[in-house]
Amino acid sequence: MNSADPQKTKLRRRLLEWYRKNRILYPWRRTNDPYRIWLSEILLQQTRIPVVLRYYDRILRQFSTIEDLARADENAFLSVWSGIGYYSRAGNMLRCAREVVSLYGGKFPRNLPALLSLPGIGPYTAGALRNLCFHQLTPAIDGNISRVLARIANDSHRIDSKIFRDDIKRMFLELGDGMPAGEFFQSLMELGERVCLPKPDCPRCPVRFACLAHRNGTVPQIPRRRQKRKEQTYHWYLLLIRKGNAYCFVQNNKREFLKESWIFPDVLKKRKLSKQEITAAFKKSWGLDLKDVQICSTLRHTVTFRRLHVHVLETRLSRIPGVAGNWLQECDLPAYHTSSITYKVLQNL
Repeated sequence: MNSADPQKTKLRRRLLEWYRKNRILYPWRRTNDPYRIWLSEILLQQTRIPVVLRYYDRILRQFSTIEDLARADENAFLSVWSGIGYYSRAGNMLRCAREVVSLYGGKFPRNLPALLSLPGIGPYTAGALRNLCFHQLTPAIDGNISRVLARIANDSHRIDSKIFRDDIKRMFLELGDGMPAGEFFQSLMELGERVCLPKPDCPRCPVRFACLAHRNGTVPQIPRRRQKRKEQTYHWYLLLIRKGNAYCFVQNNKREFLKESWIFPDVLKKRKLSKQEITAAFKKSWGLDLKDVQICSTLRHTVTFRRLHVHVLETRLSRIPGVAGNWLQECDLPAYHTSSITYKVLQNL
């Protein structure tokens, strides 16, 4: 489609009309504040909108400006974040806020290279900020947008290929040229979220007349998916160490996930261990001398692609452990960022 293509003109008009009529006015769509839009974009990564709505309000109640966030104690912010997962996002948000305040006076830069230099801001978030806040058309491609544009163009290249990414960026810029950048970006997003789904509702699509995949009957095959990452099974051993009504909680930077979460002392293995192996593993990892270790319950839990058999352990200790951690009661946990598995374990006792 060239810029004078009547079909392109009609597609753009229909897309914008549909969006203005059907858009959902989320809180971040009712503001031009780059801080609030940035917060929403970070939260929306890997997180469902109902959850984002809760955390968006929760964070803004305590940190209403980027200056507030930049001054925040890390543990205080992580406790507010606790429960949403992907804690590296939270750490990057703090670092980003501090850089925006120290380097740019609390104002997000408009320049693309400057945005990309900030912690936690990649091409998608930088493009979203430029489209929504600064009205500068910039490719901001996620799964929803790539699916919409791939089907319009009937692009059969694999979704993880460079040629596919280049095609989608080029199409984004060509189709959005001359349109309001923020509304164009959000109209594609909305269409992908509500109509052009993996299992699409083509009769409701306002641009199906221009969709080559619809015309060619290839919608279910577009875009071509990458090979799905195989699930991995682990056995996760969590040790309950009591002192009165409190339990010992630690952070485990050697664990491959939830590194910053406060959880019971643990050992993670890809196979089930015998009692002797459990005792040896906790001795090696934590310096603990376990006596008569017992598995008091086994729970199922999932963290991204990992399927976990969570074995909850109780034991007698030959000495009080010198583990670097905190003694916490359940009522203390809201002040610490932990995992939902902690609550599962406590509720199952």
